[in-house]
Parts: sequence; C-alpha cells; structure tokens
Amino acid sequence: MAEPPFTDRPRRGRPRSEDRGLVDERVLDAATALFLEQGFGRTTLDQVSERSRTGKSTLYGRYANKEELFAAVVKRSIDAMFDDLKAAPVQGSVESRLRHIGHELARVMLDARCVALMRITAAEAGKFPALATLGYQMSFDGTARFVADAIIGPNRTTSIASVLPTACRFVELALQPISFQATFGVDPQLLKDQVSRHIEEAIVLLTATGLLKG
Repeated sequence: MAEPPFTDRPRRGRPRSEDRGLVDERVLDAATALFLEQGFGRTTLDQVSERSRTGKSTLYGRYANKEELFAAVVKRSIDAMFDDLKAAPVQGSVESRLRHIGHELARVMLDARCVALMRITAAEAGKFPALATLGYQMSFDGTARFVADAIIGPNRTTSIASVLPTACRFVELALQPISFQATFGVDPQLLKDQVSRHIEEAIVLLTATGLLKG
C-alpha cells in the first residue's frame, strides 16, 4: 500500500529558517525562566533542553556552554527593554526631552525581570567577569544612545558622536545610581520616587558645566 502523502513523522534534514527561529525563541524563553527561577548556578543546559522541548544536540549546536546561553538571554532582555521605550519627542526644549527619556529609561530599567537579570549578572561577576562586563556595556551603550538622540532632537545636523560624552554623563548621574541600588536590593518602587530628582540634578549639573546647552 502506498504511504499517504502526509504523516506525523518528524521532519528530517535541516530545519527551515522560520523553524530555527521558533526553536531559538523556545530555548531563550525556557532559559530565561530557569535563570530567573533558579539563578545561574543551579540552571543546566539539560534543564533548558527539557523545558524548551529541544534536542540536546540542537541546543549544544547553538550554545557551547551555559555562559554563552546566559549572554544571549541578557542580550535579548536588553533588546526587549529598548524596544519598549517611547522615544523622546523631537520638539520641545532639550531639558524636556531629557526628562522624558530619563523617565522612560528608568521605567524599563526598574522592571522586575530586568532587575532580576541584573542581580544574577552581578552575582556571577566574580566567576564570569567577561559576562558581567558584556551585560553592563550593552546596557550602558544602548542607554547612552537613546539619551544622545534626545539631546539632538530636531537638530539632525548634529552628530551622535559630538553629544555622546554629554549623554554618557547624564546616564552616569541620573540612571546608574538607580540601577546600582536596584541591583543590590533597594525596593524599585522607592527608586521610582527618586527618578525625577536624579534627572533634575543631572540637568542642572550638565548645564552648569557647559556640557548641556539649550
């Protein structure tokens, strides 16, 4: 008897690109959940394989070790954080644009999942310093870029490079203290109440030192 044209047999050969994308999402979803539930140390690639319903050979073909997988989880989390931002309006004063983007960045940085991942990264900094540095640098660079865009506003002839030092200083003054405190256990709700003060103090200082011009 001829075999029917459609069967429930698993598909052989290399998965299609869209299938590979779905596998990647399943793996990262499972890994994120496990890291948040158990921390870095107790999570294993075998657990990720089981929860994501992904074969071990497929998983190890993508991530050689747990550190690589965690780096991918952190990168995706940072990308999602920035995707959730509402860009500063191009009109209005530079101060109003900085207030807007400062509050937006603080909002996403103090999200519970973001704080949890920051805490895991900090906890593993001693064993995996490169991992901690990678997470910090990706977050800082992306944050500074959003601030630089807000500073430029409608003046699109101004280059990002020319305002990046000011943007980095704003991040250091207004946002890093909040992120640091959240990482080390301060209640994020208490920190949300301090965001406006940090932003205003940063604007005053940057204006007084000539780094920020209206």
